[in-house]
Amino acid sequence: MSPSRFTGSTATPTIGPTPAPTPVVAVDLVAADWTRAIDEAVAGREVSVAIGADDTILLLHAGALRRIPASNQKLLTSMTALDIFGPDHRFPTIAASRKPGKHGVIRGNLWVVGSGDPELNATSMAGLAAAVRAAGITKIAGGVVGDTSAFTREWWAPGWVPGLSRSYVTRTTALAFDGNTGSGLPEEAAAVSLTAALRALGIEVAGEPSTGEAPGGLEPVARIGSRPLRDLLSVQNRGSVNFYAETLLKAIGAEANGGTGSTSAGAEAVAAWAAAHDVAAQVRDGSGLSHQDLVSVQGLATLLLISQDEPWGRALDASLAPSGAGTLEGRLVGVPVRAKTGTLFETPVSSLSGYVTDAGGSRVTFSVISRGLDKGTAIEIEDAIVRALANGHVG
Repeated sequence: MSPSRFTGSTATPTIGPTPAPTPVVAVDLVAADWTRAIDEAVAGREVSVAIGADDTILLLHAGALRRIPASNQKLLTSMTALDIFGPDHRFPTIAASRKPGKHGVIRGNLWVVGSGDPELNATSMAGLAAAVRAAGITKIAGGVVGDTSAFTREWWAPGWVPGLSRSYVTRTTALAFDGNTGSGLPEEAAAVSLTAALRALGIEVAGEPSTGEAPGGLEPVARIGSRPLRDLLSVQNRGSVNFYAETLLKAIGAEANGGTGSTSAGAEAVAAWAAAHDVAAQVRDGSGLSHQDLVSVQGLATLLLISQDEPWGRALDASLAPSGAGTLEGRLVGVPVRAKTGTLFETPVSSLSGYVTDAGGSRVTFSVISRGLDKGTAIEIEDAIVRALANGHVG
């Protein structure tokens, strides 16, 4: 959401983390049962592996090779967002007008401006209507207008497969409604819903709902907030929900450039965040649907290690699927692991990155990305590696 849309807004925020020490890479690692188990699991296949603990990368197998991460890309999106916004951030949805309401009357339109809440629905609009009434508004001389310009409305990213990738994600907009599943124009659906909610509360709305580009100089009338970012990430990462990730990427882009959120702006911000931690990542989207996303397992493991020392590290950890749940349903049951899965079938690609507690109680970071294997074989390798870590003394 562009700060210039509202009066009294501040300057563009600065994006960029406080650089943290990059984990060192062990060079004299003594062979152990867990290292031999990993060698056996990989067995010459096209698989990259990185294992780390504390501030050290302990094992690398093709670790510096940049591969397509599939939905492990959501880890980069999540970490960047947590560092920029903080885990308690709530994305606002604002009802605003160009002229302040006097005597409870808004002389023109009531604009609804979103900023990336992926969960807006009729209940949300009812809450916003209640906030408008609480602000003393009794009549809107114009109509309710859903803003279409806070985010760009493209439904594409470089590296997406034509005719396929869009079937895994709906169009992402700053003002969403019902996950953007039932309408080609979600901003209009939100405006219709808010109009009905206002009228149900006895607020007169003279005009009919519509959409448009919000003008500058709007003054907020009322606002609601999304659930905290930490909660949104739990939905995104445990279920690998592409819509949340692509919406979040545009929100990152808006925050980075202080203007309209776009996929390209968000991708640039995520890549810059990774680079600030000495990790080279080619970022094209937020979800990992792109076959042009590239990052090494060493890079992912490095960022996961660094994240443990960040104030938001626990929020990242809590957002990952635990054993037997979410996208790990039926996998690694009983193993003390939290991880993000990833799958692309066209290449094919499979990935698994996260944290596991070893037999000595140490927290171990791992990242595994394979290419060219059927999914069943890839899962066997990933799970064998995680079990080897859980049963060994790594840290």
